[in-house]
Amino acid sequence: MLKNHFFISIILFIFTSCAKENYPEQPEVIKPEEESLTTRLTKNMDVWTDNRVINVFEEGKIRVYDKEEHTDHYTFFQLDKEVVDSIVWHIDDIMHYSSGVNPFRTMTGVTFDKPGEYKFNLLVYKDNKVVKKADLTIRAVPGKDFFNVNWENPPSSSIVGQSYSYKGYRVDQTYVKKQYSYSTVDFYYENKSAKLALEKEKEYLLEVASKTFSSPSLSAGNNGQAKLDDRYNMLFKNRFNATTLAIWENRSTAVALIGYPKDNVEHYMIIGEPKY
Repeated sequence: MLKNHFFISIILFIFTSCAKENYPEQPEVIKPEEESLTTRLTKNMDVWTDNRVINVFEEGKIRVYDKEEHTDHYTFFQLDKEVVDSIVWHIDDIMHYSSGVNPFRTMTGVTFDKPGEYKFNLLVYKDNKVVKKADLTIRAVPGKDFFNVNWENPPSSSIVGQSYSYKGYRVDQTYVKKQYSYSTVDFYYENKSAKLALEKEKEYLLEVASKTFSSPSLSAGNNGQAKLDDRYNMLFKNRFNATTLAIWENRSTAVALIGYPKDNVEHYMIIGEPKY
């Protein structure tokens, strides 16, 4: 199971980490003046997902299908360069990939790390023009105790979910099973200088936590470090060599953004524990 999850994650990393190139801000379909092989074979092309509402850090699947011939939303396309030059799969900030047509990609997975509505666009190109467009919207919600973890029904794998961005970063949720179990959310930046990566790490994780749990109940800037540390020690069973930056609470969960040293550099993560 873990091996399969790792393999899928690698595929998704390759899929979502391609650079965003030649993507129009408002894609406009330019229909050929005359019917052609391209228009005939792409006119019923559409996109589908089984779940329009998913939890953050839960993988959703998006498929391309023929809406007239396959009501089960599964279609195996056989197209060549005479029909289509390329197909762009795009979600702002998350996914951007230009695929060829041999082999033709018919499905991809996507995972979101923040709640919100995300619009997916599929653009079909021929002769450098968009000749077909299909789209759908997926809503990501914080539907469990701590992102995609329910404390009473914890995940069987240590890897809960991985969200990739074509901008070069990845956000992971993991689960640690022990006497006092906990879960973390960590940020990883590819191909950036250490300084830029660390600034982005702290900023992004604070945004992830705030969009999921609202404004922190305590923060170092507003409440002072001593008060923040006292509250952390009262709420959390797992202690780290770390500095507490902000705390969130609800009825079931204690959440904190902490900074910790690694290789003589300060890194950051979000930690969540059930209220024991």
